[in-house]
Amino acid sequence: MDYGAITFVDNLTSGVVGLYYSPLFLVFKILIAIYVVVVFADIVLLLVLRDITWDLRVGTKGSDIPLISKNKMQKRWDKIKDRLKSENVSQYKVAIIEADALVEELLAGVGFRGENMTQKLEQVSEMHLDDHRETLSEVHKLRNRIVHETDFEVDRQTTQNALEVYENFLRYLEFLQ
Repeated sequence: MDYGAITFVDNLTSGVVGLYYSPLFLVFKILIAIYVVVVFADIVLLLVLRDITWDLRVGTKGSDIPLISKNKMQKRWDKIKDRLKSENVSQYKVAIIEADALVEELLAGVGFRGENMTQKLEQVSEMHLDDHRETLSEVHKLRNRIVHETDFEVDRQTTQNALEVYENFLRYLEFLQ
């Protein structure tokens, strides 16, 4: 009996090995490989169609941060900061107005609605922007004074401080390096 079981196992093993290396099983392995590739491609396409990049941005940032090249944003920010090199006070005012417009554009891109920056900032909860909401409100008030009061003057230090607030916010959202 022992001899029969060993012979049976040996025959079964040699049959399985023979089947594994047979041309029929090779065709079966190729068909399975093609099927796996097609299923993988389907999964990737479904993720793309479902806009998985949006889900990732929402999951990591808590909101849909627009996709903007850091290099383009850095160039745009450098142009704003270059206005500080001038001795012209009007260039300081323009730098604050441009920085405020940039941040307002980003807030709109994130999904905060409103006609102006104040309305957009009112929609932001403290949880979303940490302490940036309060500082952005303060520098936006400075921007409003520049726009609405014709005799309002700013100096280089005030402009530099305001731009630092905007820059910190842009770094917080990882738009600047």
